[in-house]
Amino acid sequence: MIIRRTLRWACCALVLAAAGAHADGVVADKSEIGFTMKQMGVKFDGRFRRFKGDVVLRPDAVASAKVEIDVDLASIDFASPDTEAAARGKLWFDTAKFPAAHFASTSFRDLGGGRYEVAGKLSLKGITRDCVVPIAITRDGAGNRVAVGSFVLKRLDYRIGEGEWADPAVVDDDVVVRVRMVLSPVA
Repeated sequence: MIIRRTLRWACCALVLAAAGAHADGVVADKSEIGFTMKQMGVKFDGRFRRFKGDVVLRPDAVASAKVEIDVDLASIDFASPDTEAAARGKLWFDTAKFPAAHFASTSFRDLGGGRYEVAGKLSLKGITRDCVVPIAITRDGAGNRVAVGSFVLKRLDYRIGEGEWADPAVVDDDVVVRVRMVLSPVA
């Protein structure tokens, strides 16, 4: 269960990375970074309660777009205090040493129709790797721009779930990270 939650946090960081849209800033209380992982073949969902982001993406200036997202790893939510405590421990996120995940975009690619590919660097547990997050920008019922995307995070690439949890037969290596970012209006 702890492993599932840990994988989900990685997904959340990537989801934040997908926040790039036609706006500046992220409305965190209306946004979500979640993840799905499997332990012993059973799916588990989790999310991160706290994150912050800076997003600049305008359709007429994609070349100057940027996304920076920081996820408070200790804010992991599995609806189980024991599992959350384990996920914050040394074998999973080691939040005492590595309190945040960070995503910084390096490039954007306009795929047309409000779809983008955000490439960047994801840093997690002291390890930085390339990451690509496909996103789609839509509007919600209130007219806000919303960036939605998902990607697969390889948890073992970031040493998430060490020791007995490192076996992908126990906890899958693939963690699906989902992001839904409501973007603040452009001034």
